[in-house]
Amino acid sequence: MLDTKFSELPVLIEYGVPESDQQKAMTMVEHFSHDPLVINILHEFYSHLPEAEDDCILEFFLLEQLDGVQLFLVRSNLGSYFYLVNRDKAELVGTVPEGPDENSLHFFGFSDGAAFQKKYGDFKDLTSHANTFIGKEACPSCFCKDGDSHVFGCPVEICPWCDGQLTNCNCRFDQLKVDEIKNQMQLDSFLKLLHKKGRISYDAASHCPSYPVQNEEINDRSKEEEN
Repeated sequence: MLDTKFSELPVLIEYGVPESDQQKAMTMVEHFSHDPLVINILHEFYSHLPEAEDDCILEFFLLEQLDGVQLFLVRSNLGSYFYLVNRDKAELVGTVPEGPDENSLHFFGFSDGAAFQKKYGDFKDLTSHANTFIGKEACPSCFCKDGDSHVFGCPVEICPWCDGQLTNCNCRFDQLKVDEIKNQMQLDSFLKLLHKKGRISYDAASHCPSYPVQNEEINDRSKEEEN
């Protein structure tokens, strides 16, 4: 899926970016080619231009991150926008100056728009998102930050019952007392048991895996470029 989005970006940029900015847009694509979060934003932005006019993204700012979900501020030629992003997709959730929608604010612990505004003000003192984010600050698979819970199903998460790989051990079957998991209801039940036991949060210092759990599509593209 990610490779498909990446391969579609040149066409989206050709049709959605002013000709004078197309080279700039493609340079940004190449710069962030190994950052799935940015690729998801770029694809969503250029597929559904927020102002329904040709536009070009200028800069990204990572504002909040929790349990594998990130809130980005994206600046373009025509405006500034808030995107909610995870490893699978990006979604436009607000604009400047209105701010992110209520659901997004509550997810990240803000009581309302005023609380969000108090923290970020006019957004002038932000640090641009760096393409080193994935490798150093977040889980290499689900992109939760150090100290946060993984996205449920992340192969890096450690099982609190056996200290093995949660997606690979038999504890989910043992806890549910079944031979196999067949439906979403069983997954929901296991997630409740997992929370009751106490999920093991991601520790960047000791949990960064040496086994191959990073996004396979990104790794495959890296190998191709090296060859």
